[in-house]
Amino acid sequence: MKELKIMACSDLHGSKDALTKLAAVVDSGSFDLVIVCGDFTTFGTTDYTKEFLKRMKCRVLAVPGNCDVPDTVGVLEEAHASVHNARVVVDGWNFYGFGGALPSGSDMPFEIAEDLLERSLREVAVADGVMITHVPAYGMNDSTRFGNHGGSEGVLRVAQEFKPVLALSGHIHESQGRALNKDTIFVNPGPARHGCYASIVLGESADVEFFGSRPTRSRPATY
Repeated sequence: MKELKIMACSDLHGSKDALTKLAAVVDSGSFDLVIVCGDFTTFGTTDYTKEFLKRMKCRVLAVPGNCDVPDTVGVLEEAHASVHNARVVVDGWNFYGFGGALPSGSDMPFEIAEDLLERSLREVAVADGVMITHVPAYGMNDSTRFGNHGGSEGVLRVAQEFKPVLALSGHIHESQGRALNKDTIFVNPGPARHGCYASIVLGESADVEFFGSRPTRSRPATY
């Protein structure tokens, strides 16, 4: 399979500065693919998502986050950018995913029960692919500012069964980083609204470089 250079980002939350910065990074970085792990906005309209897709000068793949309105899925599908409840092949690589997050007790636009998330993700998963979710796998870059885990046990089980080469997620702003579990590299690129993203070279493995400063655990984060 062809080696791919990927810019991974998440949690833009409607930031115009983030959009400008990421567009400039893509313009100057010879990327093959941009992957967005959700939360284009914070309960906003789809206008920002449309503008993001327009500004990126290479192919985009994305899932919605828990703060994205449901219409975001249709916008992504129209642009052939959605991997929400879907699988897409790019240069021989299988990319699959599911968006949203687990119920939080707050009134979020895009939440999904753990069992449905796991079942839906398993239906599109294949071995040795790239898994894209908004909520991280449990224990993988999911430590919250409260000191607990904010990830999904269902996502972790799917990853352990299908062994993706790379698993990308966001959601937990203060847990930018890389973790290894058996054959899978788990990456949280950090919140783009705070200037964070990751540059990834995907080949036999995944070489990851992080940019931006992740929020501290005392700093407010949006889940």
